[in-house]
Amino acid sequence: MFSIKTSKGSVSFTRFVGPFINGKFQPTLASSPAKRALLNPCTEELLETVNEAGPEDVDIAVKSAQAALKGPWKNFSGKKRRNVLLDIAQALEQNIWKMTVLEAACGKPLDEAKYDIEESIECFRYFAGHADKIHGHNFATEDNHKSYTVRKPVGICGLITSFNYPLTLAAWKIAPALACGNAIILKPAPQTPLSSLMLGELITKHTDLPQGVFNVLPGGEAVGSAIVNHQGIHKCSFTGSGAVGRKVMSGAANSNLKSITLELGGKSPLIVFADADMDQAVEDVFGAIFSNMGQNCCAGSRLFLQNGIQDKFLERLKARVEKVKIGDTLDEAYNFGTMVDRVQFERVMAFIEKSLGEGKSDLLVGGKRHGDKGFFVEPTIFYNVQESSVLAQEEVFGPVLSVMKPFDTMEEVLERANATPYGLASGVWTQDLSKAEHCIQELATGVTWVNCYNLCSSHLPFGGVKESGFGKDLGAESIGEYTTVKAVTIRV
Repeated sequence: MFSIKTSKGSVSFTRFVGPFINGKFQPTLASSPAKRALLNPCTEELLETVNEAGPEDVDIAVKSAQAALKGPWKNFSGKKRRNVLLDIAQALEQNIWKMTVLEAACGKPLDEAKYDIEESIECFRYFAGHADKIHGHNFATEDNHKSYTVRKPVGICGLITSFNYPLTLAAWKIAPALACGNAIILKPAPQTPLSSLMLGELITKHTDLPQGVFNVLPGGEAVGSAIVNHQGIHKCSFTGSGAVGRKVMSGAANSNLKSITLELGGKSPLIVFADADMDQAVEDVFGAIFSNMGQNCCAGSRLFLQNGIQDKFLERLKARVEKVKIGDTLDEAYNFGTMVDRVQFERVMAFIEKSLGEGKSDLLVGGKRHGDKGFFVEPTIFYNVQESSVLAQEEVFGPVLSVMKPFDTMEEVLERANATPYGLASGVWTQDLSKAEHCIQELATGVTWVNCYNLCSSHLPFGGVKESGFGKDLGAESIGEYTTVKAVTIRV
């Protein structure tokens, strides 16, 4: 057992001795076994040590998944798959505090961590509703033929997730994959494997999901590469950086042409018109960039303010930032946490230091490390940011907002907002619905929020365009990502 101390007392967990394969934790078969020391990013103290998987474990997990697909899982009806998903949701709900603590121990404030677990639970419940409704279509024709389509599970799905929302991103992929009858090999981010490993434990204890259907392989690039390039894996869904996304595409192309879904980076624009409700917009913009300390693919990192409101808006936004309480995320007294690890901390600080030296923007607030222990970065706002600057072009993935020079017309701001290779999300604040609708149509993003931000519901598809990737998590659209369609014609 290992324990995590919180402001409410210590919480104990089973020690995850190795990869979760075929319904149990087992020692890795890697020829060079690796142990990863997971640090509490708030204190830099050891949290737990995880035995990582290797490429050899991917082969074993694939064989376990193949056996499950040929065996009992193949005969699970939609009704039984629905019940499994509901049981997973119930198990998470019964262990919500323990899961919350695991997420918060990665540097996420307790309130945010609890919200993420609740969203994960709802995701499993939503896709439980799809499990017994997977169907094709019948076609009535006049040529003495009966035609219809059937949907079949893809097979074995390799799911690779990012560190910023460990359980939530996993749920977005696991739930539809199971609803469609697939088997799963999940590789969580190496920095945040604990909640995914605990999910495996809960599934074994609280559901009748056959062994081998759900496998978790903690590890780094070697494991991810083995999954992407494996001939026995039929689908790969990846959330992470554009650079790694390109490797996923290459591996899929060079192996068995497995289908892929990519949810990559973003440089999401926020557009605030002069007629917006300023108080609401300030609060939404704060959340858009600073929730999860900016470690969010759809973080609203570029702010466009209409000419005439910038001084008042920035004054209020600065005042809002100065209210945050930075500190230990396992203590309810604090509401702003850390970068996930030292690597991410140093990356974000390098962006800040380069921007300060570049002279292409002005610092409004923040710009420093908080304290001398832990990977805390102050919420930071630069304003008068030039379009050519590093802050306007590259994804920081940290608590850094770029306030661009003010705009005058809608046509101008839309052109500037779209002037990036990314296309994940966007936000618009206005009381003029016709203006909002025009922005919705013209913004080159996969998601647009109006007078709100970062509201992801299980029934709505999520994914980007351009270099933010393709394919969808969530919504009925994601069912198509985890099924194949067969066309049938019968002479009658």
